[in-house]
Amino acid sequence: MQNIKSCVFLSLTPRQKSQLLGTLKSYFKKFPLLSENELSDKFLEDEKYYLDIENPHFEFVKDYLNDDDFYKDLKKYFNFLAYEKKQMELLEPYKQKQKELAKIQRKRAQEFKMSKLKPTKKQLYYYEKISKAHNIPMKDTVNASRLDVRNWIMEILEEND
Repeated sequence: MQNIKSCVFLSLTPRQKSQLLGTLKSYFKKFPLLSENELSDKFLEDEKYYLDIENPHFEFVKDYLNDDDFYKDLKKYFNFLAYEKKQMELLEPYKQKQKELAKIQRKRAQEFKMSKLKPTKKQLYYYEKISKAHNIPMKDTVNASRLDVRNWIMEILEEND
């Protein structure tokens, strides 16, 4: 299925083919409830209409409007887009799981980085104020890291909620 683009619309130039495939993909997204046959018919009707009012999207399509091979290629391409959409939907749970794992990994990396840095003045000041406000004895902050101070602050806030 991956080589479908090289198997359809062989009589068109690469530029014409690219323009046509982009338009067909937008048709597929615009009308998701229509079948491949209905999409093909709708595309051909629209192109006939635009040719009748002398404002065609594609000049080259007028030669192919009544061509059976062109119609078959339209159906093949819409069928390919439906297949591709179904495959993406099947992969969605895996993508979500991968996002969650990446989020956990970023959090771990941030915590590792915080464990190597000294706490900021604001952090120490906030820890001091919150400890005094809740009458909790302060821990020694001389050798503490940003992660330690953050965790101590979180413990105080969780206890008093």
